[in-house]
Amino acid sequence: SADLKLLEEATISVCKSLVEKNPRTGNLGSLIKVFLSRTKELKISAECQNHLFIWQAHNALFIICYLLKVFISRMSEEELQLHFTYEEKA
Repeated sequence: SADLKLLEEATISVCKSLVEKNPRTGNLGSLIKVFLSRTKELKISAECQNHLFIWQAHNALFIICYLLKVFISRMSEEELQLHFTYEEKA
């Protein structure tokens, strides 16, 4: 769609930078870990009508899905694996 094309054009430099730096920084993996750790709170947030938390979770999931789409379309399976095997150095 036209909106997706605009999103791709607006984020191409950020995505390229993330693809390049993520094996060293582990930022995508960290975002996924934080999202997964916070999903337990989603049910409580929905019951309490905490729309801010739900909105933040929705945005985080959107970013994760979009970045995964970019990563999958731009690299091989071996390269993709490097982005999820990051280990913090002491």
